[in-house]
Amino acid sequence: MWYTLQTPNSKFFLQFPVIPLKLQTPNSKLQTFLPYFCVRLTQQACMKKLFFLLSIIALFWSSCSNEFEVAAPWKEVPVVYAMLSPKDTANYIRVEKAFLDPEQSALLIAQIADSLYYPVNEIQVFLERVSTGERYVCVRVDGNLEGYVRSTGVFASQPNWLYKYKTNDPSKKLMPGEAYRVVIERADGKDPVVGETTLPKDFFFVKPNPALQPPMLNLDSPDIPTTIEWRTSVEGVYFNVALRIRYRETDLNGSLISRDSFVWHAVSNVRRTNVVAGAGGFFRGLAELGLSAFHKVLVDSIASTNTRLRYFDNIEILLEGGGAEIEEYLVTANANSGITGAEIVSTFSNLSEGFGIVTGLNAVTFDKIRFTNNTVNAMNLNPETKALNFRN
Repeated sequence: MWYTLQTPNSKFFLQFPVIPLKLQTPNSKLQTFLPYFCVRLTQQACMKKLFFLLSIIALFWSSCSNEFEVAAPWKEVPVVYAMLSPKDTANYIRVEKAFLDPEQSALLIAQIADSLYYPVNEIQVFLERVSTGERYVCVRVDGNLEGYVRSTGVFASQPNWLYKYKTNDPSKKLMPGEAYRVVIERADGKDPVVGETTLPKDFFFVKPNPALQPPMLNLDSPDIPTTIEWRTSVEGVYFNVALRIRYRETDLNGSLISRDSFVWHAVSNVRRTNVVAGAGGFFRGLAELGLSAFHKVLVDSIASTNTRLRYFDNIEILLEGGGAEIEEYLVTANANSGITGAEIVSTFSNLSEGFGIVTGLNAVTFDKIRFTNNTVNAMNLNPETKALNFRN
């Protein structure tokens, strides 16, 4: 059973796999659940996903007994999710509370919105720029009214409280390469909940060669993949690469009929290398594009024709990259998996208290790229792509 917790940062959402279990509690047999976060990276224009697992509550394994004490007197635990991007017009932070009540079924509590969210007067949420100490107030909004409707399921879907930061002041916008903290101040006097991340600096491309006018992309060999190469600061770790492919159609006499485009989700979840390339301490990122995958996406996206001629227009490469914190979680998770793993499954969280993740993202678009003539020639050697009727 999955529950989707959407984040409105335009590219990310969370999913909870909800696992009902019958576990021994101090007072009675209690049906509860152990939720896990699955952070799934998506592109607004349907980019492929990056999958990362982020567990909320540790599972305890015992070889001596099948009785587990999972419920203490009722308590709440902060759960915070923020993926901060300088490219987003608004950044949203989800602040909720995990709960476990020995007197009630967790599946029933999950349907009560007051059990998921802090009352408005109990917390204040800030973004803090570490280098200056400036704090920016985040305003509580209903994501359902912002256009980000929370999926129905195990958890209450209305309201969908989020904390939004948006500004028109250039000096207060999120800046690449800067460190930021999410700070949650609590009215009950407890210490603030804090999570910190550094946003990746702006990425830049090396291949295709940006110095060429126009930059050229060649996909003509079934044996040698085409390399896309970029540079990233240390904070950029995992990447998605997509191509927006534009083309036009004419009649057989050359008169324009239409222009169209589609997105090829070429590579997902690719990790940058540990090789520092050139000055500035930037790391090398690489992705390989295969000819068969390129031909397949063309055939899947464009209908064959013998009454129209087609020509490629400009191509865009869309690159998204995010956070070193995700890698730290994956290292922790892998170290505790399998038969040699730890008996208590540790989880990564970069919050001072509770569970969740605060991490940074960035994105760049490389546009006005053209396919080489050899790319089209290779298409016309394949019967399936030849039927698309592309010309140089």
